[in-house]
Amino acid sequence: MSGTAHRIAEAVSEHVLELSQTRLAELVASYKTLSRANNELGYITGVRPFFANQHEFQEFRRIVATPVHASNTRKNREWGDFQTPPALAKQVCHYLAETGVSPTVVIEPTYGLGNFILAALDTFPNLKLVYGVEVQSDYAWYLKTVLLIRAFLGRHISADIELHQDNIFTHQFPERVAQSQSILIVGNPPWVTSAELGALGSQNLPTKRNIKSLNGMDALTGKSNFDISESILLRLLDQFSTCHGMLAMLCKNSTAKNIVQVLPQKQYRVANIRKLEFDAAREFGVAVEACLLAMDLGATTPEQTCRVASLADPARTVRTFGWVRDRFVANVQDYERNADLDGKSPLVWRQGVKHDCARVMELDARDGTLTNGDSEEVEIEEEYRYWLLKSSDVRHFLADPPRKQVIVTQRRLGEDTARLKDSAPKLWKYLMKNAECLDRRKSSIYRGKPRFAIFGVGDYTFAPYKVAISGLYKGSNFSLVCPIDGRPVMLDDTCYFLGFDTYQDALIAASLFNSAHVKQLLAALVFTDAKRPYTKEVLMRVNVSRAISDLSLESLSDFWKSIGYQPRVSITSTVLDNFRHRVAGESVETRILKFA
Repeated sequence: MSGTAHRIAEAVSEHVLELSQTRLAELVASYKTLSRANNELGYITGVRPFFANQHEFQEFRRIVATPVHASNTRKNREWGDFQTPPALAKQVCHYLAETGVSPTVVIEPTYGLGNFILAALDTFPNLKLVYGVEVQSDYAWYLKTVLLIRAFLGRHISADIELHQDNIFTHQFPERVAQSQSILIVGNPPWVTSAELGALGSQNLPTKRNIKSLNGMDALTGKSNFDISESILLRLLDQFSTCHGMLAMLCKNSTAKNIVQVLPQKQYRVANIRKLEFDAAREFGVAVEACLLAMDLGATTPEQTCRVASLADPARTVRTFGWVRDRFVANVQDYERNADLDGKSPLVWRQGVKHDCARVMELDARDGTLTNGDSEEVEIEEEYRYWLLKSSDVRHFLADPPRKQVIVTQRRLGEDTARLKDSAPKLWKYLMKNAECLDRRKSSIYRGKPRFAIFGVGDYTFAPYKVAISGLYKGSNFSLVCPIDGRPVMLDDTCYFLGFDTYQDALIAASLFNSAHVKQLLAALVFTDAKRPYTKEVLMRVNVSRAISDLSLESLSDFWKSIGYQPRVSITSTVLDNFRHRVAGESVETRILKFA
């Protein structure tokens, strides 16, 4: 069965009364000409034209006359489909109506099965035009069949309905739509990312551009990846933000955050921005945090903050995020109480070692034996392997004992690895044996680099003492990392760290970052529903010079007592004062905080 036939059959099986398909087929068959069919069906369904040509007319008549059986809605991963459940579409439209939204024009930019269009037709009595765009023609047949069945069952459509098969990234909205002054843009654009679609070979992508204005390495790594819905929302706001109306779209929480974050740059005329969260696992069967992002268009006084509530209880705001002066924050109220610590860190946070081939590069260490991801025993020179901590190992003040070791092929970026053939013959033999896995690493950061190269290495990597945090967890837990057998311990690339030459400096820094004031600031900055809540950008905002001015020997002692930690050496007022003065004078580019 063709895609078109499947969609029509699916609509009939789901929406027509069991004993009425014959009557529906007879009704369609009674229209002897394409012209009459379009006139009659356009009048009762609102869709004009219902058929684009004679072939579509004949094919539709044939399929409707064919007995159908119930079928499950297909999911097309290439297009990022998470079709909106009818009940959720109705809930969204009812919420909008209750807030006073009464559009004359509804735009659905990726209408799919059309559940938002159907809900809008049922909810908004003043509708004059429904304008839908969808790249897949099969979906148009599904929606037109549903509209025909609804009309056949007595639900007459008074609004005009235009369904356009087109790519939303290139679609040109006509002036009569673009200049409308009572618009509701509603829908559920694809939730997949540009990288996921690219991996699938999909053509359903916007023209590639650096929409986040990233520089250098950031543009080559995951930071340049974005949700397709984010690009769609930005395009719609480019087109319609000056119109009078409302935009209300389902999307990931991360997409909603990114839209609010670019508002100063884009200068959109939007206000009354709301993020109404709902249970995506229940509605779509996916483990992702999602919401309805709603905002007024054409605002005379634009706003750059967003209220957060639940779709089930939209009147109860739980927090507000967005821009406070020139700072982007996760919780406006909490931030105002801790804004004095928001600045620029004099100490540089670094990301852990990145290799993208854990099966080869990470070794389990048990009973003196090293094994790789293939359960093979590995014997390589000790100089090139180090104990490794992962995110789950840095959740306590003193880092947990490491369970793995990591192979470190370079001490600085770009260092020639061919030298390993002579300096580390055992390691070279192992790398050559597993060269296929290492050579297949897809990230563009490895292009043009020495074979077996890694990233996240420099002098800072080999600092003996570190203060580390996982980027993945919701809580801001900073761990003290000490060397093992006189050698530094590595962090993986899910972690961030500061490197220090002495235990005293690392201990003071770890205690400082675990202080209540710093934790409160980070809680106000961090979006805990993000895939990686803690990033270098967030950590670099902690003004260590300001924070340490409030630190005292008494507060340090109280903190250590509260967590049951006994320092290895005494921290005196002289040591603390020296640390404080050196932090205040430290350059942002300095690698390791020196201990005088």
